Amino acid sequence: MTTESNRPGNSRSDQLRQKRQQSSQTRVNTTRQQVSRPAAQARTSATPYRRTSPYATPNMDGVRTAPVRKLHYAQGANGVEIRMPALPALNFNWQSASLFLAFSLLILVVLLTSLDTFRVSAVKLSGAQRVTAADVTPVVISANHSIFTLDRAKTIAAVQAAFPEFSAIQLKISFPNTVDLTVKERQPILAWTSNNQTQWIAADGVVMPNRGDGGTLTTIQSSVAVPTGAAAVAAADTTDAASTTASSTSAAASTKAALNPQQIDPQILQAAISLSAQLPSGATLVYDPVSGIGWNDPQGWQVYFGLDLSNIAFKEAEYQAISARLQTLGIKPTIISVAYVDSPYYRTE
Repeated sequence: MTTESNRPGNSRSDQLRQKRQQSSQTRVNTTRQQVSRPAAQARTSATPYRRTSPYATPNMDGVRTAPVRKLHYAQGANGVEIRMPALPALNFNWQSASLFLAFSLLILVVLLTSLDTFRVSAVKLSGAQRVTAADVTPVVISANHSIFTLDRAKTIAAVQAAFPEFSAIQLKISFPNTVDLTVKERQPILAWTSNNQTQWIAADGVVMPNRGDGGTLTTIQSSVAVPTGAAAVAAADTTDAASTTASSTSAAASTKAALNPQQIDPQILQAAISLSAQLPSGATLVYDPVSGIGWNDPQGWQVYFGLDLSNIAFKEAEYQAISARLQTLGIKPTIISVAYVDSPYYRTE
């Protein structure tokens, strides 16, 4: 039996063309079978494994490779094929997710602490009468940068140190960049003047600058600054001792010193309060480190009663007797001291 390829009328070129068509059709059929095959039956590369000992379980996790999906697209029946790009199969794992979350949080923290939107720039102050928000704002800003890194204790200590007239401070944060301060303000009862500088003294002995309007105050004139009491000296000693320790201890001591502002000697404060109740009209209180406290007499001299005013009535009577005697003798003193009742004296220069 003679086939079509062996017929005399078929040339060799026709025979080659038929073989090529048969080969192309075979590849097309094979490609279609590969495309229709389920993914679970796809052939994967061999997975090598190793043993750590003759009796160990094979460890294949570290050398397993991801299967690669291949796709061939046959265009028509002419045998032309297109091979699509191969993409690796991506597998989800918690390590990658954790790394991504950590990196995202790091970027978020950097943005929140560096953006000008969250930089402390405004202060709202309530409860103060003599201090304004404009006075407090530079202190708060210098102690903080971002609203998220604000240290409450450090900020309160800085404000307390700069404004000793605040006896209590409460701090709240208002986003995006505002600090709310609610304060309780000390009221001055005495004014201390020395070297053309005036400081105010509160009822609890705290020495503070004269800011705003303090009203009508009894003034103490002196050639020296306000003498500090035991509480202020103890706070200063604590700060000096802490300067030689570690930085954290020094910061804690500074905070403690800020919360214990400078205070006048309690004995001087008590003497000034007691003597101001007996102050003659037109007279002002005076203080001398040696003679104690007294007043400027309207007659033109100074009288000192010391710091122990337990027998102030006797000292006043003694002063009146000395003053009358000097006027009788025509002597005008500059100082009369009855600080020690057993040895009073006067000076004319």
